[in-house]
Amino acid sequence: MTSKLITTWSEHDSAVQEILDLSPTTLLVFDENLSPLKLERPARIAALRRLLSARQPTTRLTIVVQKADFVRQYSPQLMDLLAVHSPALTIIQSPPHLARLKDSLLIADGRNALVRFHQEQPRSRLIIDDSEECAPYQQRFDEILGEGGDPLSPMTLGL
Repeated sequence: MTSKLITTWSEHDSAVQEILDLSPTTLLVFDENLSPLKLERPARIAALRRLLSARQPTTRLTIVVQKADFVRQYSPQLMDLLAVHSPALTIIQSPPHLARLKDSLLIADGRNALVRFHQEQPRSRLIIDDSEECAPYQQRFDEILGEGGDPLSPMTLGL
């Protein structure tokens, strides 16, 4: 059970990969647009694919973004995973009234978390193997998810 303060973008980047590697059945993500998480990197897509390929009844990857344009335009591999692994993978654009939220959450199996306090800064808290410390962040994610939103579709609609 450890908790560590992250203060640089390089530490944050390493912590993101560590959390992804520690997510055997569930991963919850809340972020403005996913760009700081760099989920399109090969190692990160591989970790997400490994999570979703487990095909356990409890396997779940839930992503809530405030701005979905970045995901639609610059995350083709993530959108491919959405097409293949729905409903185990859901990506939701949060409602407009949540635009004032400035933190970011990455929670793996309710025991590991990376909490960035402000979207524009790397200052974060990394929690490893401590469900009690993760509980308030899990609850915050559940509240954000409970506000609803619009699910993203892997299909591009047009004429």
